[in-house]
Order: sequence, then structure tokens, then C-alpha cells
Amino acid sequence: MSCGCHGKSGISVGRTSPYDQCTACAKKHVVKAWSLFNEFSYADDNRDAMTGQLRLAADHLMYDHVETARMARDLAMMLEENKDAEIGDRWNALLAAVRNDFNNEHPEARERLENLKEE
Repeated sequence: MSCGCHGKSGISVGRTSPYDQCTACAKKHVVKAWSLFNEFSYADDNRDAMTGQLRLAADHLMYDHVETARMARDLAMMLEENKDAEIGDRWNALLAAVRNDFNNEHPEARERLENLKEE
């Protein structure tokens, strides 16, 4: 299923490629993977879904946000190898990085969030 996001251009699209560079798509995939990690992380199906989502996030970041893409890929590899004990704060670091990338490309979204906090 395509992400169907707006990408950096702000133009609504009906179909996207996994290689379209889009922090909105990447953020969606990272958050999905993180949610799966917090539910039944011991199940093979969940682990496969997690790593798939992280690799999709990496695809959406690999040209414009190389370091964040590497973080997603590295975390996927750790999960594939069942190295959960070594993950440490990598989830928090990846979530912060993808949020930062998104917020830098979409400052208006960040501003709307700040306004919601004030209401």
C-alpha cells in the first residue's frame, strides 16, 4: 500500500514510491514499527512487520536524510538478529531524528502542535 502522502511538495498524490523522499512517510513507518515493538515483540510476525516498516522508513530517507535512514536500517538489523538487549536508547534516538527531519521540512505542522498545547 502506498503512503499516499503529500511529500515535500505539499501536493496531494495518489501513489508514491518507497523511494520517494518523504519525512511524513518515514515518520509514519517508524511510529508503526515502534508501536509493534511495544506489542508482542517476541512474536516472529511482529518482528517481521517491525523490520519491514523500518526498512520502508529507510527507503523514504536514504537520499535526503542519510543518517536517519542508517539509524532505521541498523535498528532493523538488530531486531532481525534478536539483539534486543543491545538496543538501548536507539528507539528514542530514531524517533527523535525522524521527528526532527519531519519538523524541519514541515515547520507549519510543528507550529500547529505548539498552538494545540496552548489551547
